[in-house]
Amino acid sequence: MNFVITVCIFEKKAVNLHAESTEKQMKRYTYVHILAALFLILGMGVHTYVSYSRARIQLQEKMDLEMQIAQEKLLFELYDALEARSQLEEAVKRCQGEPERLFEETGEIINRFSNFYSSYVAFPPYYYPEKGKWFCLNSYRTGDSIVSYTHGDAAHDYFEREWYKGAARSTEGYWSTPYRDENFDEPIYTYSKALRDGEGNLICVIGIDFSLDWIHKMLEHFKPFKEAVFMLYSSNGTLLAASDGAPSEGFNDGAWIVSRKMLQPINIKMVTAVPKRHILRSLRWGILLPLSVFVLGIFVVGLLIRRLARDERRNARLETEKEVLSHELQIAHDIQMGILKDEKEKQKAQGKGDIELHTLLMPMREVGGDLFDFHREGDELWFIIGDVSGKGVPAAIFMSAAVNLFRAAGVRANSPREIMEEMNAVLSENNPSMTFVTAFIGCLYIPTGELIYCNAGHCTPLIRRQESAVSIQMEPNIPLGFDGGYSYVEEGCMIGEGETLVLYTDGVTEARNSEREMLGLKRWADIVASHDDPRGAIEAFMGKAEPTDDITLMTIRKTGPVLPVTMRVPCREDQWPVMRKAIHTFGMCIGMEKKALKKLEVAAEEAIVNVLHYSQATELELTIYNSQFTIVLQLTDNGIAFDPTEHVPNEKATDERQIGGLGIHLIRQIVDQIHYERKKGENILTLVKKLNS
Repeated sequence: MNFVITVCIFEKKAVNLHAESTEKQMKRYTYVHILAALFLILGMGVHTYVSYSRARIQLQEKMDLEMQIAQEKLLFELYDALEARSQLEEAVKRCQGEPERLFEETGEIINRFSNFYSSYVAFPPYYYPEKGKWFCLNSYRTGDSIVSYTHGDAAHDYFEREWYKGAARSTEGYWSTPYRDENFDEPIYTYSKALRDGEGNLICVIGIDFSLDWIHKMLEHFKPFKEAVFMLYSSNGTLLAASDGAPSEGFNDGAWIVSRKMLQPINIKMVTAVPKRHILRSLRWGILLPLSVFVLGIFVVGLLIRRLARDERRNARLETEKEVLSHELQIAHDIQMGILKDEKEKQKAQGKGDIELHTLLMPMREVGGDLFDFHREGDELWFIIGDVSGKGVPAAIFMSAAVNLFRAAGVRANSPREIMEEMNAVLSENNPSMTFVTAFIGCLYIPTGELIYCNAGHCTPLIRRQESAVSIQMEPNIPLGFDGGYSYVEEGCMIGEGETLVLYTDGVTEARNSEREMLGLKRWADIVASHDDPRGAIEAFMGKAEPTDDITLMTIRKTGPVLPVTMRVPCREDQWPVMRKAIHTFGMCIGMEKKALKKLEVAAEEAIVNVLHYSQATELELTIYNSQFTIVLQLTDNGIAFDPTEHVPNEKATDERQIGGLGIHLIRQIVDQIHYERKKGENILTLVKKLNS
């Protein structure tokens, strides 16, 4: 449209010029043509220069990127050399008295790493007097075979070799300059390292040889353009390798666009270059175009005007989109914060004041991937804290899904492990981006302080106990989202009166202050030990510094006394699973050994079966508590007077006994103490067992 308008304007001027004299018309046309030509030349010159500069910058950036990729690839490949070095170091320590055994180790290294030509251990003069001045155990590859032999004599004095002298002078590993060896047809590199004893005396020099051929093949693939070439130089300026098309005299900066990088740790300088004609060829039509037709000058004017108008519209659109995006992110932030529990929910969870619950969430951006949630069911507090991999909107979406899954699974599941496995199954399904969630799910039975939890790769929580910070035992389960069929392990511990459970994400320990100091685990543990509520301490440490990651914190403090586990059930055999679960949970939380806990469950089952069979009771009460490194089970029933400790042992064969009929003698063999008394018309049977027996 701009082009049409411009043409119409010039056509209208041309009609008016017909009324003037021929001389004036010619002058005006000449002026117009000259002005248009100058404008065309100037405009296209600027355009050509800008295009060339932009193309050169883009090409240079791409070349620099490829050079960095080459460096990373080289480091990855050379990791084998470091691993082989460690293997040789361990072998030298093991074989001090039997050096010939090192032949097996050097041969194993050549057999294991296909890029290596030879591997050797060279001892200093007369280190083993019986071996003489030169004693070097060497293994090298020849074809499909590995040859091992002792190397070194006056004609082959390895003490004068660069790899030996360089390693002996260096406290770290030494990379030699390329050289030719009599056993190989092509230049090789040596990586060597001196081993010393505790007093600094030289034990030996270990070395590994490999060729430049694999480096050359690897770097051939790193070409930003088809015409790109490269050269490799040693640290002393010797040409090691050059790709096809590389000039023998080196690169002239006037004709080439050159990128140089010193590849570490082998000190090889790599030079990559692309001919400048590559850019000029792509721009030649842009240079010739202004000189072809005068009329194109008018088109250029219209094109520039249209481009300016389009850029203005685009900038206005981008600004509008930016404002819309900012508004949408603010809405997303409000929605995400709305998903999390507010102060009203916290007050509800705190109930009658038997616990104190505090939370903190500071997203690094408008939205984040950290999460927490909690709900209270009677005396049970269920909670989760987690961290989604990644940042921004994708992590926020995954975070919302995880919170909703926790709430949905909590309706059906009976344990943190069941919730974790149900969430993992859903999050692992259709997860092409492999986003994962570290999470910690727990259930605190508030009266007794029993905490049952399941961890999925999350940070280890701390317990503030007597002004110290204690880490709880953690099973290294995998994060959510990787393997939908993974079986998680559930664990337990006790939260005492006045103790605080502190849960957090890695954004807390990785928080930095304005001096870029990281908070760290030790400093964080000190903060927890000295603060009932560490939220203010985190903000004080950070000061005005911006978060480098999402920060989430949840603290749960038990304010009431620790009560024993007490449950009253009908005196029926179908109630045993309920009582067994209570015994198992309590034993796990107080740290009872699994074997001892299993024995206690067997003894408790036998005692309860005796009550069911002989006491004629209608109700049975189970009380559980721990005292001085023991666990105490107390069974109280309202049946007739019945002392099971005087019950005659059942002498029937094992396969003829009913379930639970092993006899009182079995209980005596398992527990450390057993006591019966009749009090207020009730039978009271007490079993006492040590935690670790």
